[in-house]
Amino acid sequence: MRGGEFFAGPDESGHIARAARGRVGDEIEIFDGKGSRYRAVIKAIAGGLVSGSVGEKLPSPEYKTKLTLCFAAVARPALESILEHCTEAGVDVFQPVMASRVQFDLFSDWDRRAGRLGQIVTAAAKQCGRCALPAVRRPEKFDDLLLAGGASVFALASGPSPDEAVKGLAGKTDLKLFVGPEGGFTKGELEFAVSKGASFMSLGLYTLRAETACLAASSALLTRLG
Repeated sequence: MRGGEFFAGPDESGHIARAARGRVGDEIEIFDGKGSRYRAVIKAIAGGLVSGSVGEKLPSPEYKTKLTLCFAAVARPALESILEHCTEAGVDVFQPVMASRVQFDLFSDWDRRAGRLGQIVTAAAKQCGRCALPAVRRPEKFDDLLLAGGASVFALASGPSPDEAVKGLAGKTDLKLFVGPEGGFTKGELEFAVSKGASFMSLGLYTLRAETACLAASSALLTRLG
């Protein structure tokens, strides 16, 4: 955007003109990916590119809690589902975790995957009207993430309810949420988490798939902490 005008790139122009069937004169919403959203009007569609005038700035609500979702590395379909649905839920940072029982290697081909993963986050943010794009970080080791410090909560099959768990998290605006691999975190990993002051939270009576657990846990915390 510059001088009160917007100029969409090829991908965005394709979405506006083809997927959303935008036409000259149509009013649309645009966002800059940095936390701001605007009302705009399409003025031209030429050479496959869309441009127009930028109007008023629109409200851009965000949770005050900055939630880093530290989820055990999973296969591609589940990984993409986590990014899509947890972007919609309000996760601020996606942090893949390499834990003892993880069966998938994201280290070796992360650079190849990163572009596609960024596209998924961007598309999900546009779909749900979210203005600030979550970050997708390179995988890190379980121990390193806990040693870095900060408030952490683990979503487990047992433990306090979300309502009880958030009582000990009140006032914390930066939070790491850990969701384990198939089979869960090991006893040693959980003992290490306890030694670092981590909290724990139950996700209910039944065993959840990784992508379901990530969404349920993220929503449970953000809707309660705000």
